[in-house]
Amino acid sequence: MANFIPFFFFLSALMLVGASSSSREMSPVGYWNKLLPRTPIPTSLHAFLPKDIDDPSQTKYFGILRSRGCTGGDYDAYKRGTTLDQLEGNSETNFFFLKNNLKPGSKTKKLDFVKKVHLTSGWPTLLPRREAQGFPFSSSKLADILKRFSLDPNSADASIVKHTLEDCEMEANKGETRYCATSLESMVDFAVSQLKTNDLQLLTYSFVNKEEREPKSRVYTVQPGVVELELPSSQAVVCHIQSYPYAVFHCHMTINTKSYIVPLVAEEDGIRVSAGAVCHTDTSSWNPNHASMLVLGIKPGTPVCHFLSHGHFVFVPNSAS
Repeated sequence: MANFIPFFFFLSALMLVGASSSSREMSPVGYWNKLLPRTPIPTSLHAFLPKDIDDPSQTKYFGILRSRGCTGGDYDAYKRGTTLDQLEGNSETNFFFLKNNLKPGSKTKKLDFVKKVHLTSGWPTLLPRREAQGFPFSSSKLADILKRFSLDPNSADASIVKHTLEDCEMEANKGETRYCATSLESMVDFAVSQLKTNDLQLLTYSFVNKEEREPKSRVYTVQPGVVELELPSSQAVVCHIQSYPYAVFHCHMTINTKSYIVPLVAEEDGIRVSAGAVCHTDTSSWNPNHASMLVLGIKPGTPVCHFLSHGHFVFVPNSAS
């Protein structure tokens, strides 16, 4: 039963929880557990939480900025184009594939779900909502933002910050709702408000038979048992990590998409992965030079799929499974 709490009662509870501002404010994880009691936080999302999220003295929040090619932050910027030269060496594009590659026996390109490149310097951190709200988040406040994070206005980091803010302010595609979540709490609020239920599951990736102790790129084979989630085409909220001094997730309520759970086995060492995947069934309005079009050698209108690597999540109603 998807709406296991009647939704109008749930919205009232949501408002009360959000309005609470006592000195002992609920932690982000506590907020998640309160609003999504049937949805455990997956390991891949835990990587974006402070190591001790309940320690108010923790101040080391801000990660190292990375080029957008490392995070795949342009998955949802369908109107943006690029070039093959700009994509050269970007392993994130390996996560794109065509729908017929969901058939058992199909081979993937080399995929690094955990992204070894981030392990030495860490991932950006999701701030508690109150702290995130203390920072301006608008391209009109760019100078102030750069000053707060001691970023040179002429640096590559400043350009990345500007690009992320502009993406967050970009007009939504027809029929979609977009939102940049700057905290775990705001991500939860957006997913629940769009899907109109708090009985959700979160699609990501997970290693089934072994822990990934030494992340590496592997070629995987699709196994029998691919599950297509049965839900209306609009019932999914997809969130993508962006490049910013702290964790920002660009979330959007999708239309014309299908969601899958795909069993994969690595050829070289037998590592098994349960991988979430999304297929966009109508790309007719996409830029013909979008990264997916270039790497797959296709034109707008052709369905485009991608596996969910680290930092990419899909919320769907539990009734979809």
